[in-house]
Amino acid sequence: MKKLLVVLLALTVLGIFAFADDAAPAAAPVVSIGDWGRQVFTFGNQDSSGYWAGLSASWGANPRIVGLNIQAHNDNAGFSITPCADNGTFGLTDQNKAWVSPLAGLTFESGINLETDTWRGSSDFGSDDWLRMPGVAVGGNSSTFARLGEGGFMTDLNYNKDGIGAWAAIQNAGSGTNSVATTSISDAAQIGAAYTISGIGTIKAQYLGKSVSGTGMMGNTSGAAIINPAFNLAVVKGLYEEVGAIIPTTDVGYTYAFSDETSYAMAPLTIHARVQLVGYDNKIANYAMGLAGAAGVDYDLGNGIGASADFQYVNQAQENGGNGSGGTNALTGIGVYVKKGFSNGFIGIGFEYSSIGWAGGDAVGVTNGSSHWAIPIVASEWF
Repeated sequence: MKKLLVVLLALTVLGIFAFADDAAPAAAPVVSIGDWGRQVFTFGNQDSSGYWAGLSASWGANPRIVGLNIQAHNDNAGFSITPCADNGTFGLTDQNKAWVSPLAGLTFESGINLETDTWRGSSDFGSDDWLRMPGVAVGGNSSTFARLGEGGFMTDLNYNKDGIGAWAAIQNAGSGTNSVATTSISDAAQIGAAYTISGIGTIKAQYLGKSVSGTGMMGNTSGAAIINPAFNLAVVKGLYEEVGAIIPTTDVGYTYAFSDETSYAMAPLTIHARVQLVGYDNKIANYAMGLAGAAGVDYDLGNGIGASADFQYVNQAQENGGNGSGGTNALTGIGVYVKKGFSNGFIGIGFEYSSIGWAGGDAVGVTNGSSHWAIPIVASEWF
C-alpha cells in the first residue's frame, strides 16, 4: 500500500510539473519611467501700482519642475507612482496606485490617488494651459463627470469590457492610519455604471458620498452626497460633446449644476466651448444662478507652431458661491497665445486680460481690484 501511495504521489508531482511546463509563460512586465512638467513665468500689473512677476503652474502657485511617472505592469498586475518636485520639495502627485486584474476587464486597485480616467469628462483649452483666469475653475478639468478616485486613499473594483462599465469604491472608510470615521459607508462610497452604444455615445451615472473627493466639482462645496449623470456623444467625426449634471441628495444651497463641454476639430482649426450653470437657492443671501462660460480656438500654423485664443466669463453669483451681489465682481477675460512645439515639449508666450485680478503671482488667486493684464511664458516638457 505504501509503495502504491508513493507511486501515486510521484505521478501527481510529475503531472503538476508537466501541466506547469505546458502552461503559457507569464508575459514579461513592461517597465517605464516618464516625466511631465510645466513652468509658467508671468509678468503683470498689480491692483494699485507697480508690477509683479511670479513662477507657477497653470493650476496653482507651485511650478511643476519635474513630475515623474514610474510604471510597471503586465496583463494581470501593475503599479504607477508619480514623484514630483513642486515648490522645491519632493512629494507625490497625480496617480499613485497598484492593481491586479484577475479576469479580463475586471480590475482591483488601491492607492493614494487612483485617478482612473476611463469614464472621466474633461475640459482643456485656452488659459487652462497657460495662466488660468481667476475664479474660472468651477469644477476644474472634471466639469461634466468626476474621475474614479479624484484624490486621497481609496480602493475600488471596476469592470470595463465590451462597452459595459461598472465601478464601486470606498475612500478612507473604517478605522486605521489611513482611514476616516464615517457614520455610513455610503458617505465614503463612489459607485457608478456606464454603457456605450456603438456609433451613438456613452451614457453614464455615478453616486459620490459626501466624504469622497470630487464632490466639490461644479459648484458643490458643501459636502453633500451627489448624483452625477452624463452623456458623451460620438456621432460626428471630430466632435467631442459631453453634458453632465450634479444633483445633491440634500438641499445645501443649490439644487443642480449643469455643464456642457464641446470641441470640434477640422484641421487646421479646432473650436472649443464650455457652459456651466449652477442653480443656487434661498439658503444663500441674494442668491442667483451661477454662470460660467468659455470659448476658444486653436490654429495649427505648421512646423510645430500653433496659435490660440480664448474668452472667459463668470458672473458675480458664481464668483461668490451663489451670492449675486457684493464680494468679487464678475469676471470677463480674454487671452491670445502662440507656442512652438518640439518632440518632447513646447515653449510659448501669451497675453491675458482679466476684469478682476490675479493675486500676486498665484495662478488661481483672486483679487477684486481694477482690470489686470498678464504676460505668461510657458515651458512644458515630457519624456
